[in-house]
Amino acid sequence: MSRNKKFLTAASTFSVALGIGFVMQYGDAVASRLQPDAGVASAAIAPTEMVVPQEASITSGFVIQRPSSVIDIPVPVQLAAFDAAPVLDDTPIAVQPACDVQMFAQTLPMAVVAVSVVAPCQPNAAVTIHHQGMMFTQVTDQTGEVSMLVPALAQDALFISEFVDGAGAIASADVPELASVDRAVLQWQGVNAVQLHAREFGADYDTAGHVWSAAARELDFVNPRNDGFLITLGDPALDTPLMAEIYTFPSGSTSLDGQIALSVEAEVTADNCGREISAQSMQLDPTAATEAVDLVMTMPECDAIGEFLVLKNMFKDLTLAAK
Repeated sequence: MSRNKKFLTAASTFSVALGIGFVMQYGDAVASRLQPDAGVASAAIAPTEMVVPQEASITSGFVIQRPSSVIDIPVPVQLAAFDAAPVLDDTPIAVQPACDVQMFAQTLPMAVVAVSVVAPCQPNAAVTIHHQGMMFTQVTDQTGEVSMLVPALAQDALFISEFVDGAGAIASADVPELASVDRAVLQWQGVNAVQLHAREFGADYDTAGHVWSAAARELDFVNPRNDGFLITLGDPALDTPLMAEIYTFPSGSTSLDGQIALSVEAEVTADNCGREISAQSMQLDPTAATEAVDLVMTMPECDAIGEFLVLKNMFKDLTLAAK
């Protein structure tokens, strides 16, 4: 491969914890390292009426309630004559759209969930999605809607959407197929900070078995493939988006034996050289508890622009046996 690489194990701070308790549950301290002010706002949650597609979960919207004051202003009253004819105003009344946020979740093959947010009063707005410690920022369209495919991180999967003004909604989905996949998550804040790479069964870089953001593999839910794929979440057009890359391999149905090498790479760029970056990895194993690794490191100086650092110890390689 033509890219210059340096293996980096020193000059980086890693902290490892076993068990899902380490992973942020909708606003705890671990995820706050990626976004210091992140977290779901304390809010009163009330159910809203909605039409829910078949097999989609029921959602509820929430918004921060603030007390309002009422000012009585005296208005002069003029009494019309008793025999005056009524005047009818046929001007059409403008109907304001309902501003309740709705969220839907539907389970798909390969332990993937189709998640959508409908927010008529939030057009072209950034919305943060929270799921089992994973966070990423999407942007709604002109109608206030956005949809995405999210690899589930729990069989009883809960998703939370949160807008800047505190409005949001909750959706859930049952994902039994999660028990038959291996899944690796890499998340960070900013654009092009780090990359997740999977090299399947001894594959070299830039070959058919090398899966990363530039070779993610398309999903076919009608005829699912029995090899790995990668999904990237987050909108890189934002200034400092929360981003996530998720690699999945269907270990419960594979007909292959061997290993999958998982690594994290960071390219030295003019935007990050000499600066501190942070990232977090989470790894789901059908036979073990979830593991998370928190990384904080200072990038090399700007004379190293164009080089790639290969970060070890953020993931364990996968060892697979044919089923």
